[in-house]
Amino acid sequence: MQSSVVHRVDAERAEVDLLLSSRTFSRTNNLGRFLSFICEKYFDGASSEIKEYSIAVQALGRPPDFDPQLDTVVRVTAHNLRKRLELYYSTEGADHPVQICLPPGHYIPQFVHREEAGSGAKVYGNEPSGFDLLSDEAESDSSALSPLPSEQVLPTSAFPDSVNLAANRRTRAVVVVSGLVLGCVLAAATYYGWTRRTQTRPQTQSAPASAPVELNVSGPQIHALVGNDRPAFVDRAGLSWQSDRFCSGGNAFSDTARAIQGSDDTQLFSSGRRGIFKCSYPVAPGTYEVHLSFAETSGLQENSRNVVFSINGAPANNLDVVDDAGGDDTATTKVYTDIAPAKDGMIHIDFNTPESFVNAIEILPGTPHHMLPVRIVVGHSAYRDAAGDLWLPDRYFFGGRLSWFVGDLSKVPNSGLYEWHRFGHFHYVIPVATGSKYTLKLYFLEHWFGIQNGGIGGTGSRVFDVSCNGSMLLKDFDIYREAGTGPLVKTFLHVEPTAQGKIELYFTPAVNYPSISAIEVIPE
Repeated sequence: MQSSVVHRVDAERAEVDLLLSSRTFSRTNNLGRFLSFICEKYFDGASSEIKEYSIAVQALGRPPDFDPQLDTVVRVTAHNLRKRLELYYSTEGADHPVQICLPPGHYIPQFVHREEAGSGAKVYGNEPSGFDLLSDEAESDSSALSPLPSEQVLPTSAFPDSVNLAANRRTRAVVVVSGLVLGCVLAAATYYGWTRRTQTRPQTQSAPASAPVELNVSGPQIHALVGNDRPAFVDRAGLSWQSDRFCSGGNAFSDTARAIQGSDDTQLFSSGRRGIFKCSYPVAPGTYEVHLSFAETSGLQENSRNVVFSINGAPANNLDVVDDAGGDDTATTKVYTDIAPAKDGMIHIDFNTPESFVNAIEILPGTPHHMLPVRIVVGHSAYRDAAGDLWLPDRYFFGGRLSWFVGDLSKVPNSGLYEWHRFGHFHYVIPVATGSKYTLKLYFLEHWFGIQNGGIGGTGSRVFDVSCNGSMLLKDFDIYREAGTGPLVKTFLHVEPTAQGKIELYFTPAVNYPSISAIEVIPE
């Protein structure tokens, strides 16, 4: 056993040496230093030291006062490294018995041994098509890129019917790597660009603590965990999730070590129930909306597990969770409307194959023939606006980071919608019911540039694109040019979801980082 472990480590070290001396990596200084650093820490058993700060200072030569908010060199280099590894193992390294990948959202390398992984798999990435990689020269020269209420309704003509794209138009690039199951999904969204700024935003002022919002809605709600012995918990929105007392059959499973993308409430996806089992939820007469939440945490890839389930005896649904989510260790939710209780006053959800599973189930009082609106406010707390509508804290996002607005919002209506913004290179995948069209509203406020925000920059300082399901919504969009330092709402009518029941929004930088404060999806 000991010799086997030594052999594995020797093979992995040899692969690192081969890779660094290859044509693909021989002229990439930053990528080589990055890879050498993380691999040496890995081999030394010091993976806990593989952090953004240590990589920047010890591997990439950044000074001790390195600030990741002002310099994204580590994230940019990690993104380029993932792409370069993909290139290497589709060309000169395709037949190597050991291959290296860098899992999305992490900096610890992963070594895949082909004799253990099998062969013939497809590896899917979920970055926007047409993404331009930064060159290695841009990585080493931070001057290569710049630093980082009116409502407008776009008519139907501005958003063509072709927005409802089939699976062949999804924004995931497919790369066939001969003889390998790479245990990684390419980064869903990666920051790029960094900042040369003449002034530094105050870092000592802490964000205000938001008061909890009473989540009062009409009718009963059920928020239920699935899987035995799961303790109840309260999520970031203030919703209380009950322990499993509604399901029987199958087997409980748990994997608390996986980092789940697409949700900050990872407790929802740390456990579940697998196999052939039934869940029955008692409800009052009426119309309900059912949400089923999944995340594949077994390391499986597309076309490896087929979840089959039915609701109240309706025709069965077949779900490939990894395909639907865009990767393993990624949250996805399926939404079903117009659900009425059976004659026994129950909503029955039956999982019909040994490989079926689910992590959590929600049952919400609904509206006949319409999905409930989806309202998301960027930030850590729920918010109720002046009309009494509830906005849930940030969710369904991939990439980017949060920042709090330090200016005066006292004269802005519904100012709670604009206290925070998500910025960076990010996207949202919002689950909705299929068969309907939606009105999409995007809420913006310029958080950095302009006189009100300290006099730095102005028009042209932040420019980005916004696309939805593969169609462009906003091209070369500049918040400051259209609204100055005031709030701005962009409205798009007749938006059709993808065939999988998603509204996929991509925010792509042109000059500095994209920014968004709130998102609203309203059924038409």
